[in-house]
Amino acid sequence: MTSVTINGLGCSLLDILYTDIDFSGRGFRTYCSRREGDGGLAPGKLVFAEDFQRFAGTEVRSVLREITGGRMPDHENLGGPAIVALINAVQLLHSSRVRIRFFGTLGNDRAARRILQILGRTDVDIRNYEHTPGISPSTVVLSDPRWDHGNGERAFISTLGVAADYTPHRLPEGFWEGDILFFGGSALVPGIHDSLTALVRRAKDQERITVLSTVYDSRNQHASASRRWPLGETDETYAHTDLLVTDQEEALRLSGTDSIDRACRFFIAKDTGAFIITRGSRPVVLFSRGGLFRRLEPTEIPVSREVERRLKSRTNPKGDTTGCGDNFVGGVLASMAAQLGGRPQGELDLKEAAAWGICSGGFACFYPGGTFEEHSPGEKLGQITGLLRAYRKQIGGSFPVSPGQDV
Repeated sequence: MTSVTINGLGCSLLDILYTDIDFSGRGFRTYCSRREGDGGLAPGKLVFAEDFQRFAGTEVRSVLREITGGRMPDHENLGGPAIVALINAVQLLHSSRVRIRFFGTLGNDRAARRILQILGRTDVDIRNYEHTPGISPSTVVLSDPRWDHGNGERAFISTLGVAADYTPHRLPEGFWEGDILFFGGSALVPGIHDSLTALVRRAKDQERITVLSTVYDSRNQHASASRRWPLGETDETYAHTDLLVTDQEEALRLSGTDSIDRACRFFIAKDTGAFIITRGSRPVVLFSRGGLFRRLEPTEIPVSREVERRLKSRTNPKGDTTGCGDNFVGGVLASMAAQLGGRPQGELDLKEAAAWGICSGGFACFYPGGTFEEHSPGEKLGQITGLLRAYRKQIGGSFPVSPGQDV
């Protein structure tokens, strides 16, 4: 397999997880959003701690005591759309020649020590993960496994910490040397998010592959609930993006439309190279105009029936939906890197990449938090490979069930 480097830039943080929260209960409903962008809680959405405290009229910790009954968090885990995706990719590609590097910032507090402790057990290169005096980014994750007919959902309260001041000026030149440049959840790193157009333009000028994954943009939603979310300085960002990965809510907000069909037409009109739109338990939407991936008109592929079966099984390990989308992106990145090792650009298979994403995202439901902490190298790959075999039978596909290998 030809050596490939993935350089990732974006959000990394400590997730503080409370499982088994009742979103229909009085405690949660007291602090639910009453109108778009008001800073209140909402299933599937993220609010910044500062906005939430203004909405609630009290500190976050006081609200948590009320919602959780005063209990301690059930789990702490490494989270964030960029780092979780990269960890999943490196776990799936552990025996390959793919190099995965993360660029970002963290503080000098207890959360930073916990983040580095978890990362130290992975093969992600974190030499460009800089320390900054201050508070590390973190997110309180409230999870209700019964929400959405048992598919589960989360609500998020995020503290930006030192990520609020991270800008492209602090980005080392080595970032631009990657074959795939991945921008993950940049809305949680405002200085990067507001500069995305210039960043992806430079990447394409240097003939790099660009992948963008989105996260709920609470900052721009709070600024204007009616205006569509910006992605960088101008819509030129889309034309320099080889692959955009977003969920349904984010796709509608980015496009300023009210349906997936219209959102697809928006992304196509903006010359996006390819996109994937996830929709929870509903089919995933794919498109490629050709260039990096083989051409594919807007197409739906289903989620994994095997994952759904296990989730409904009484023997299923207790987990939550935290990190499902981030692991989905990691599966896509792993497949892309593997495909690049044996195929020319223009011949990559978007369905194959999405299948790896679907099974990676599904597997994330079986453990708490976004990061799966392996006991031995290849443990997660073995689990995902089993899901891929079942998924290949489900859709009648012929894609490999192991990166770079047709089993």
